[in-house]
Amino acid sequence: MKCTALVAARTGSERMPGKVIRELAGIPSLVHIFKILNESVKLDGFAVVTTVLKEDDIVEDICRKHSVRVFRGSVHDVLDRFRIAAEILRPELIVRVTGDDPLMDPEIIDKVIAAHKPEEFDYTSNIIQRTFPRGMDTEVINYETLERCWRSTSDRDDHEHVTLYIRRNPDLFRLQNITKEGKPLSELRLCLDTEKDYELIKTVYDKLYCGRPIKLSEILEFLEENPGMQKINSGVVQKDVKGIVY
Repeated sequence: MKCTALVAARTGSERMPGKVIRELAGIPSLVHIFKILNESVKLDGFAVVTTVLKEDDIVEDICRKHSVRVFRGSVHDVLDRFRIAAEILRPELIVRVTGDDPLMDPEIIDKVIAAHKPEEFDYTSNIIQRTFPRGMDTEVINYETLERCWRSTSDRDDHEHVTLYIRRNPDLFRLQNITKEGKPLSELRLCLDTEKDYELIKTVYDKLYCGRPIKLSEILEFLEENPGMQKINSGVVQKDVKGIVY
């Protein structure tokens, strides 16, 4: 069963413009995401979906430099960008990835994909009830479910946040949530959304990166040894959309 990750990435972030091209250990954040996805054994491939804006030419340039397929479309209708890419690539399963997560652990991605049974579930993720740190977000969607969302809602927020329609209509979809073993770590921010997040993630890369994706276990060990690091971005408040926090 073909499983493809689609990475939503653009330079025009409201809270931190240009975050997908900010360097971590001398490498653009987006390229680290490519390296992470290449380490997944459950993915058959991945592509980037960005906008048609001139400012996102640099995203396409990075993709082409690294032989990553790129699709360009609406600035705000990310769901439509996903639909366009999915219609061409035709995967049975789509993994939603954002440019916010350069510390994703490929083993967590594989765990969520492995747990998804398309004959039983429309959507499987580890974010319905958060137990993993923010930044480890993995969502698996059936191709038919993505098409159904695109057809069923014209709400702007639903189209900007690809899986929002699914998450706010649990009675219409078969949902599955994957939880972390052991102590929940939902309050830990390992995502890239603000300058404070960048300060923490840059330190993690400077200390731990050795040419391969950094495992969550390595990050947790580092933070345990340096407990003050978590305070760098602990005050950042995640925005919600229609009462649902992403």
